[in-house]
Amino acid sequence: MSEKTLNLDLAKTPILKSIVYGRIGDEDMQTVTVNITSRDTPVDLTGFTITFEGITSGGQTKVFDVGGISSTATGLKAGTFEYTFPNMAFAVAGNYEIAYFSIVKGDKRDTTGEFDIIVDDNADIDAPLAETIITEYNKLVKELHQITDKYISDSDAKFADLNKKIADLQTKITQYQNTVKNTADTAVSTINTTKDSAVSTINSTKDSAVSTVNSTASSAVKTINDALEEFKAGDFYTKAESDAKFATIQSLTDLSNKVIANKGNLASGTDLDNVIDIGTYQIGGLTGGADIINVPSERSGTTIYAYLTVSGTTTSVVQELIVYDSKTVSQIYSRSRSGSTPTFSPWSKTVMADDSGKVKVTDLEVSGTIKRINDADWTSLGNFTSIKREGNTVTVKVVNGTRTTAGDITLGTIPTECRPVDSVMTLVPAWSAGTTNDKHVQLNGSSMAGPGGMTILSAAANTQYTFQFKYEI
Repeated sequence: MSEKTLNLDLAKTPILKSIVYGRIGDEDMQTVTVNITSRDTPVDLTGFTITFEGITSGGQTKVFDVGGISSTATGLKAGTFEYTFPNMAFAVAGNYEIAYFSIVKGDKRDTTGEFDIIVDDNADIDAPLAETIITEYNKLVKELHQITDKYISDSDAKFADLNKKIADLQTKITQYQNTVKNTADTAVSTINTTKDSAVSTINSTKDSAVSTVNSTASSAVKTINDALEEFKAGDFYTKAESDAKFATIQSLTDLSNKVIANKGNLASGTDLDNVIDIGTYQIGGLTGGADIINVPSERSGTTIYAYLTVSGTTTSVVQELIVYDSKTVSQIYSRSRSGSTPTFSPWSKTVMADDSGKVKVTDLEVSGTIKRINDADWTSLGNFTSIKREGNTVTVKVVNGTRTTAGDITLGTIPTECRPVDSVMTLVPAWSAGTTNDKHVQLNGSSMAGPGGMTILSAAANTQYTFQFKYEI
């Protein structure tokens, strides 16, 4: 067993890469200890799905493995786990194209910096060919097969029980038929005997013969009615009940058709408009717009490594394209195909936040100008009045509002977007005189006459008024 420690950082800052060595045929013997940090701070991995993701030499194998991960609650809390490489991870000789670990929780995903894997050749010419392994997908397929096998097994048992009930019912019907026949034969014999007796003693036994006939006939009728009632109460299913309780061959076929199958790699020259069969496809290092047609516009001219999932029906298709590489987080695009003449809609891109929940402005299309307001964002309304707005708060500043004679001082008109609905009035102090010269300033609301007008009322002559006040709109 090879013991090695990999120190990997989510910040992906370029450092000297760690190297893992292996040889074709190594199986479950290469175990490494992995420490994950974010800018040298241990990352709490509790609740995250950890996956080894790698592409072997020449892109022959893509490895996506969660089965080799092992750790403890304490280890995950400290950002530490162990990983044992599967056999197929060492199936291709040469240097890995790329290798790293990803962590996923809910809609959050991040990846570590890269490390190198070098696989040496061996002398076994019969070593198995490389193949893509995706352990999480294989687990789901195995579980589906188990569920299907159990469903079929349970259905066989239920059908066997139903056939037994039908056989038991047939036996009862035969018994009822025999009972009715025997009773009828007895009744006929009794009637004939009574008739012979009645003929010989017609006068003395007439009434007795009639009574015997009636009694025997009533008994036969009752036996027949009892048999019919028991038949109607038989414990077996109707056709509708059988269809509802047990799966038909067609329903099992429909179940198998709903599995999202792995359709393999898309070939160079593929037009995504023509990929409408339900399933999952891989795109491995092909150029958008040249090798793969009708990709999202920002992927045209770039090398694409991606998974394409097609769901729905052939007339109502949804495509989801998940693009990944070693330098950026995954990007997700989607579009749909519908209409009487089925046509694909334009691609739309999912805007994804980083691990702190922030979204870059470059990922958003913004109409107009984004402006951050600070103390320098004052707008002048005249020689001594300025105004600024921060959200719903408006600040008015007056510097040296004076006049040579007593009377109102007009300070200017507040812009429409900064006006309150109702008027605002506040007391302003005189700068260079006694408190008897303190005056009121009035701001007319948008619902009042002279909307936006702002005035110091009855200002004193040659008195300086310097003040600042705020109000909400």
